[in-house]
Amino acid sequence: AGSCGVTAYIIAIAMKLVLALVALIQGIGVLYGQIPGPCVEEGTIKSTTCCPVPVHLSTTAGSCGGNLPIPRGRCVPISEIIAGLTISSGLQDDPRQNWPYYFQYLCKCNGNYAGYDCGECVYGKTGDSCTNSTTITRKEVGSLTTQERDTYLSALKMAKSSSSYTRFMAIKNETLPPTIVQLSLYNLFVWMHYYTGRENDLLRRPELNCTIRDYAHESGGFLPWHRRFLLWFERELQILTGNDSLFIPYWDWTNSSNREFLFSDSWFGSSNRGVVSGDFGNWDTICWNYNATLDCSNYKQLCDPAVHTGKLRRCPVDSQCKSNGPNWPTQKDVNEAIQMSPYESAPYTYVTQSFRSFVEGFVNNSCSPSTDSLCTKDGVSRRLHNTLHLILGMGSLNESMTIIPGAMANVPAAANDPMFISHHAMIDYIFELWLQNNANSSYSPSNNESETFKGHRAGDVLVPFIPLYTNIQLFQRAQEFGYQYATGIVPAPDSVPTRQASSIPYIAAAVSAGTIVLVLLIIAIVSRRYCIRRQRYNAAQMSRAAQAHIPAEGKETEILLSYENLMINDQRTI
Repeated sequence: AGSCGVTAYIIAIAMKLVLALVALIQGIGVLYGQIPGPCVEEGTIKSTTCCPVPVHLSTTAGSCGGNLPIPRGRCVPISEIIAGLTISSGLQDDPRQNWPYYFQYLCKCNGNYAGYDCGECVYGKTGDSCTNSTTITRKEVGSLTTQERDTYLSALKMAKSSSSYTRFMAIKNETLPPTIVQLSLYNLFVWMHYYTGRENDLLRRPELNCTIRDYAHESGGFLPWHRRFLLWFERELQILTGNDSLFIPYWDWTNSSNREFLFSDSWFGSSNRGVVSGDFGNWDTICWNYNATLDCSNYKQLCDPAVHTGKLRRCPVDSQCKSNGPNWPTQKDVNEAIQMSPYESAPYTYVTQSFRSFVEGFVNNSCSPSTDSLCTKDGVSRRLHNTLHLILGMGSLNESMTIIPGAMANVPAAANDPMFISHHAMIDYIFELWLQNNANSSYSPSNNESETFKGHRAGDVLVPFIPLYTNIQLFQRAQEFGYQYATGIVPAPDSVPTRQASSIPYIAAAVSAGTIVLVLLIIAIVSRRYCIRRQRYNAAQMSRAAQAHIPAEGKETEILLSYENLMINDQRTI
């Protein structure tokens, strides 16, 4: 009987573990960019007012937490958030010109409170009252410990599989009202970059006479926009994983030793005919190579972010990814960039004599496309930022001998490749070094420039973020946003620790634990059935042995009661 009690105890524990595992798997990515989730209803926006109650507070807190004893914020016209900001009526050729086009009222947060509902803290502050200071240190990939590496890569995979992510949602089409779709956090990250920069290639085609533009590249807004982009994604990863110390590592691609281990299955995967292997080999892309032909009407039509556009692709073979050839940026290039001034200069187009133009990778040195593979047809040499996009996105022959470019070669959809993040963190690090060396610098283009440069002027709103930020607000040192970069590059170890490849580590761990629980359940259930049979047999034996002492009319009743008591005891034990 004692062994049967132990068996029942094992079953009870195993059942609890099963429930815990189910909760774990269902909970991965469960959370409440672009359109805040609470302001969406039945696939579109609820109204032109987006002032929700902070998600972690009761409804009595009021919109933007305004009813609290110490109000977190209040619902105001957008012109009170960004002075002079107005939204034109009617659907424009390009609604991004008037971001946040769909909303007239948003939360304006007090003090250190922040977020679309004032339910969070500004970057660099934590605590219930947002008064505790904190600083995240972004380390270089070659200096990460095995645990730091696995924590970061696991967070990326969780973001890719977070089907329940609803903090922000994507605009599928720019109708009135718009169609809103739910995406995983990582696909939303990709889509926001696509949405903002989908006309990248059109900027140099004035003959097309397109009225649309790129709001994230090829002018002054390039660096502030991507700084905000990384800050947003880093914070969303922290919320998704519940790990406030999680950081985005930067990749110093001037250090050749930092290539060998990154292009391995322990990191971002190796390449065979351009197809990525390892944990990221099963990643589907979205909006990749969408509307590749230059046509204004095509570019006005948004890609469908719910449609997958093939597996993640990168440079054709590892040897080209890891090449030490002249195309890779050098420390000399970085040093030259840091010394350049001013930040941006007229005519504020993709190639100017400025730091922004140089670090983005446009150097007007009258190169020749016939001798320089990184030279544009109009004689502009690509360096630094652009170089990495081209190297990682070099075309490769597929099984059908068709040349297919990698994700990084298609600027709007480049964020499909997770290497995009650490690459842009390196660009942001160079931006930080420049700000450090140019403390008295000013941002250009200014608000006085024409509408031609809208989206890149100092006071222009960064598309497509809510809450609202402007270029000039991001033109500050990293410490103002609660992060810094680890100085000095630690070479990658000669022997990189290996780890078991898995598509989703948390689910893999759950499956492994689930296997153990299943085995325990099988053993416990078999043992339990044996115990029940043994108890029934013993009860029958006792009844037969007692027949001589029990009146005939009570024998059947006694045996029945023994069986019923056995079943009652079973139910209580289980």
